[in-house]
Amino acid sequence: MVYRLYLESGPQKKKTMVHVVDLPGCVVTGPTTDEALRRTPAVIRHYRELLKKHGVVVECLEDEIQIEVAQHIMEGSWLGNGDPALLVPTDLEPLTAEKRERSIQCAECMRAELLELVNGLSDEQWMAQPEKGRSIRSILQHIFGAEYQYIRGYFGKLDGVKGPGPVETMGRGELLAWMAFVRVRELEAIRAWPVEEQARQSTHGQQIKTASKVMRRMLEHQWEHLLEINDRVGVEI
Repeated sequence: MVYRLYLESGPQKKKTMVHVVDLPGCVVTGPTTDEALRRTPAVIRHYRELLKKHGVVVECLEDEIQIEVAQHIMEGSWLGNGDPALLVPTDLEPLTAEKRERSIQCAECMRAELLELVNGLSDEQWMAQPEKGRSIRSILQHIFGAEYQYIRGYFGKLDGVKGPGPVETMGRGELLAWMAFVRVRELEAIRAWPVEEQARQSTHGQQIKTASKVMRRMLEHQWEHLLEINDRVGVEI
C-alpha cells in the first residue's frame, strides 16, 4: 500500500514532521527530513500493529509499505513541531460519520495503549523527572489538557464538565478516572456534531479550523506523546 505523506520543515530540511494522512493521527518526527522519512515505514508498521492489537480492522495489513511525498511544506512558524497553522488537503474534507468513527477508533486505540503502558509503571517511574523533558505523569496531564482544549474549543461544551479539573493534585487513579469520564463526554460532543456543520471552516487569527483538522491534530498530538512514553519505557520502534 502507498501512503501519502505531507512533510513540514524549514527550507534547510532540519527538524521535520511527517503527516501520514491515510492513518488518522500517525506522524513521524526526525532531526532532519531524511531521518524522518527513514523512520516512517517502521512507525507506520507500529501504528498498524497497534490498531490490529486493539481490534481495529486494518486493510492491506500484509502489504509492503510504500511511501510517497505528496507535499513538502516549508513556510510557517512552527514547522517540524506540528505547526497549528498547517492545512493539508484532507483538512478541507467534511468530517463525515464514517471518517469521524474511524478517527474515534484510532483515538480509543491510542488511549488503550497508553493506559496499558502507564498501568504497568511503578510509582517511581510514574513520577521520575528526567534530565530533559517531563515526568510521565506530566506528559499524561499535558495530553489530557490539550485533548480537552481541542474538543471543547471546536465541538462545543462538554456536558457535566466545567473544565479539565485540578489535575495537578490528583493521584494516579483519580487522574485516570477523570480522564476516562471526560473522554466519554468528548466523544458525545463529537458524535452530536450536526451533519450540516461537517465542512464548516472558521478563522482564528492566522489559522483556518475545520472539524477534520481538529480531529487530525488531536490524534497526532496523542500519537506524538505515546511515542514519547514508549521511548521512556524502552519500547523500540
